[in-house]
Amino acid sequence: MKKLFLAGIGFFLAMSLTFAQQTTPEENATKVVTELVTKLTLNDDQKTAVSTIVLDEEKAISAIIQDSTATADAKKESIAKVQGASDNKIVQLLTDEQKVAYQKYVTERPPVNIPATQETTENKESGNGQSNQ
Repeated sequence: MKKLFLAGIGFFLAMSLTFAQQTTPEENATKVVTELVTKLTLNDDQKTAVSTIVLDEEKAISAIIQDSTATADAKKESIAKVQGASDNKIVQLLTDEQKVAYQKYVTERPPVNIPATQETTENKESGNGQSNQ
């Protein structure tokens, strides 16, 4: 009974984490900009410009993730290109001290989570079914 109860709690925790990751590009951009304003002490002009760049980046990343025709490797490569372009635009707006802090932020930034595509999931399931027969 105890194991069943713990398994149930684990299931609900896993489900809550899954739903917590589903945010809009606007929410992601707001979170990133807030973090950058704090870490880089951006002035109002910088904040406005960075907000636009980050929002465009988040929308592009969201579109890449939603693309069901691309492989996970292709998505990672595309996301890296988008982030690189955004990073270059942001660096141009920063002072020398801010650039150092931004480089630290970029190296510590977690990678974008690319969910498994339906095709990948189906291939794994069919592969599992064949090995069990």
